[in-house]
Amino acid sequence: MASTTKIMTATIVIENVKNLNETVTVSSKAAGTGGSSLGLHTNDKITVNDLLYGLMLCSRK
Repeated sequence: MASTTKIMTATIVIENVKNLNETVTVSSKAAGTGGSSLGLHTNDKITVNDLLYGLMLCSRK
C-alpha cells in the first residue's frame, strides 16, 4: 500500500507543479513528520525534483 501511495503522490506532484526545479522551504510540520526521512530540517531549502527523488527511494526494511 505504501508504494502505491508514493507513486500516486509523485504523479499528482508531476501533474501539478510547473517547474520541478522550483526551490521550496521545509516547514517545521514537514520536518517533524515520522516515517521515511530524508533528514530534512525546518527551513531547509530543496527542489521539488529532489523531493520527488527522495520520495521514490526504497524504504528501509
